[in-house]
Amino acid sequence: MDLRIQRTKSAIKEAFIGLRRKKPIEKITVTELARQAGINKATFYLHYSDIYELSEEVEDSVIDELLAGAADNFFYSPRECADSLFALFLNDRQRLRVIFSGSRSAFYAPKIERRIKAMIYEKRPQFRTESNDIILSFLIRGMFHTAAECSDENECEVCGIISELSAGVIDRLRF
Repeated sequence: MDLRIQRTKSAIKEAFIGLRRKKPIEKITVTELARQAGINKATFYLHYSDIYELSEEVEDSVIDELLAGAADNFFYSPRECADSLFALFLNDRQRLRVIFSGSRSAFYAPKIERRIKAMIYEKRPQFRTESNDIILSFLIRGMFHTAAECSDENECEVCGIISELSAGVIDRLRF
């Protein structure tokens, strides 16, 4: 990708995240976003059809960034992988709360679940069974809902509990 395009898209995404910290997605206008990013509206529309397409791209890139390499570790040490994924989401929950706030919150768990399952099933298609799919859904959604709701004070305790519960759930997976 052309360096100018990369810089422009980066500026748009940074401006978008900055605006999302202050207001819901429904209140962000392309005019306001363009002004914040230092571009004009036409430039925005060269890259995105609307604010929601931009939001989808930002959400997907943040999830991909967090999950990089997770599928590889899953088959070697699923318990450690679950622990490290939970820790990653705990550490980045402020940014995730901004990106997936308001009307976008409903997309958080399903996107994470789809991405993790796709990464796992891509590496090992034979692992895809109905029972494994159910177990992974339970583990992923429970873990990340807990990470989103966890307060800073009880983070260590929650990590320990999630680790213990994850171990029991992972033992039910059929490799």
